[in-house]
Amino acid sequence: MSLSFFLLTDFGTSDPYVAQMKGVLQTLAPQHAIYDITHSIAPHNIAQASFYLDGTIDHLPPYAIVVCVVDPGVGTSRDILCMTIGEKTILAPDNGCLSFPAKRYSDASIFRVTQQKLPLECTTHSCTFHGRTTFSPLAADIARYTGQLPSYANYIVPEPFSQNSTSDCQLESPDSSPVAQPSFLAPYMKRNGHARTSSIVTLPETMAAVRGNTIETHVLHIDRFGNVVLALPAKDWNQRIEHCGELTLTTQSTHPLKKISAYQDLHPEQVGIICGSQGYLELACYMCPASEYINVTLGDSIKIYCSVPPEI
Repeated sequence: MSLSFFLLTDFGTSDPYVAQMKGVLQTLAPQHAIYDITHSIAPHNIAQASFYLDGTIDHLPPYAIVVCVVDPGVGTSRDILCMTIGEKTILAPDNGCLSFPAKRYSDASIFRVTQQKLPLECTTHSCTFHGRTTFSPLAADIARYTGQLPSYANYIVPEPFSQNSTSDCQLESPDSSPVAQPSFLAPYMKRNGHARTSSIVTLPETMAAVRGNTIETHVLHIDRFGNVVLALPAKDWNQRIEHCGELTLTTQSTHPLKKISAYQDLHPEQVGIICGSQGYLELACYMCPASEYINVTLGDSIKIYCSVPPEI
């Protein structure tokens, strides 16, 4: 069992940027595998990156190190954040990328890695590409530290197909009074002068709101099938939607909205709302791209009218 790196960026694949990040990681930590989450985040789309992080982190193996570089503020004084969830690590700029996982895992440890305390021996200066010159060396250094931990050396691969191996919709509400959990990286962070923080940049809370009988939200992501992922986490909204009576969707046009549990529950020219595999509610049509049928794009506003007022 080996530690693995997982990369999430908005770099695309037509430039050499991803290969350069991987080259640094392979040079500094050649024993560890590198996997791509995606490099197709819309340029500078922090909300979409946060959605990808939140939907992916639960399905990664212990001691995974996620490097998220969606960073419009590259070259500025913004800090890097290091979040640990159990034995998993996420590195991301302090610009809102951690908003969704930090809200769901409010007891997780987050450390602030300031640039002034980052002269790692392999870190180089760049005003435009911290993914290569800062994030990758930092990830490799954390991997080097992690590989020396007894808990890593003694890690046993869990039985496959265990009861908790995967879940489409995690509807359990977190503890209302979470207790901060110790991080396996705490000694590393203390040694390097990176303090734990409870104050990070987050996306606006207005991403989803209830106004009278209407739920207002927006499009977080559109997958290759045309399913429209909404900024409505299933754990917060799935049960609420169930008690909202008849639903009507309003975008540039208006459509009746059917609550469904499978895409095949829909007839042609019907739009449904379903708890998607990434833990968010999504709009769908059966064997038809819903995004084209209702004519929406990434970031567009969505309104759902409910015959029964939503619980607040």
